[in-house]
Amino acid sequence: MKRPLFLAMRLVLSLALAGAQEKVSVAAAANISSVAPSLSAAFAGQYPGYRAEFTFGASGGLVTQLLNGAPFQVFLSADTAFPQKLVDAGEAAGPVTVYAVGTLIFLTTKKLNLSRGLAVLADPSVAQFANSNPETAPYGRAAQEALVKAGLFDRVKSKLVMAQNVTQALQFTLVSTDGGFVNKSALYSSEVRPYDKEGVSWFAVDPSLYLPITQGFVVMKSAALVPAVVAFVEFLSSTEARAVFTSFGYGTP
Repeated sequence: MKRPLFLAMRLVLSLALAGAQEKVSVAAAANISSVAPSLSAAFAGQYPGYRAEFTFGASGGLVTQLLNGAPFQVFLSADTAFPQKLVDAGEAAGPVTVYAVGTLIFLTTKKLNLSRGLAVLADPSVAQFANSNPETAPYGRAAQEALVKAGLFDRVKSKLVMAQNVTQALQFTLVSTDGGFVNKSALYSSEVRPYDKEGVSWFAVDPSLYLPITQGFVVMKSAALVPAVVAFVEFLSSTEARAVFTSFGYGTP
């Protein structure tokens, strides 16, 4: 009778261990919030013993948290400058590694003449438009660069509604403003899907008007040797991870 009981206990323990997954704590730029579920699923599929847990925010805000001791293990930024601050401060294992290249779009739920491109913002039909804070959000910085280079910023800045990050800019765009600057990957979220027709509800901002949105990541020095983190870093450079980002409209390094 003892042996069947022993075998049953071993089976229960094995099942419990199989169900346990080591967590990778990831601070991630808000623009990849729509990508995260697919990215997490692909990571778990490739490394069944691990799972990625994401916390989203503006890249500038997240780097401030990390510099002040926030317990994240990996930082996925919307640029390379913010993670470089962690490398320069001696907090990241470094160097910064590029994982995706973003695309800036202008999105609207209204009937606007998008054939005019950015010039539509100067039209009286646009009373307000959303953008994320250029000081902390790289997509907001890119939008402001584009408006300045197009000679429109001074003409339309009074219409600007400032969001803390690109996710909030998207919410403003969907709920209250006449349009807004967001990441292209937002088009793949369920709430934006009704407005995914290019030329009618959105257009890609001319990439010559802003510096490339090259998105990089770093591993915090304290987590550099953690097996789950090592696996996640390997995954981010894999063809599987790049396929996920490509499927959400990102360019690859």
